[in-house]
Amino acid sequence: MFDNKRKFKRSSTDVLVKYRKVEDIDKDTKQYLHGIAKDYGMGGIFLATDNPMEKGSVISLDFLLLDEGKEVNVQAKAIVRWTQRFRQPKGMGVQFYDFTGLDGLDIEQCFEKLFQ
Repeated sequence: MFDNKRKFKRSSTDVLVKYRKVEDIDKDTKQYLHGIAKDYGMGGIFLATDNPMEKGSVISLDFLLLDEGKEVNVQAKAIVRWTQRFRQPKGMGVQFYDFTGLDGLDIEQCFEKLFQ
């Protein structure tokens, strides 16, 4: 029997996400990659991408959401917990640990606006 160890409920979505390794801090060498958030929960997302990072990598994710007609750029720091390289869709499961740019929104409100 499948034992779901998740702390938070998961929901499906299809949201474009830019991401990069946190170590890429030099503006000249920053390389952003793109993926599609396929499901999400308060703890993290599954990011479908042809370029999954190694397990344990610390990454920065950039999301763009609309809040009352205003664009808000939200950044999250996350840790790659697992990768899926040989099955479709390729990608990685990431766990959030920090958010910036919430512009007064709590994280639940942010998720409602971002992943709706």
